[in-house]
Amino acid sequence: MDEKIQAKLESYIELFDIAKQKVGDEAVALALLQELSKDRRMDEMKQHLEAKNGEPATEKQKKFMKKLGINFPATLSKKEASMLIDEELSSYTV
Repeated sequence: MDEKIQAKLESYIELFDIAKQKVGDEAVALALLQELSKDRRMDEMKQHLEAKNGEPATEKQKKFMKKLGINFPATLSKKEASMLIDEELSSYTV
């Protein structure tokens, strides 16, 4: 088994054992470990999204903003472009 995977597995087993000792129930300890894993994954996804949103706006976003008549600076980020597009589209009535 890969050393990195082995180390991660051992840390999960250790954490499971600690949780099991604290709560006295394997099922509850497992549920806690699952929730911790979800929280960790959500944090990773959030960090990735925040990093990606800081990138420059895509050509597709710029083209769409021009089509909508939105004026924007050359240094616009993906997140800022998305917000401007959303704002403009929300002003249209159905």
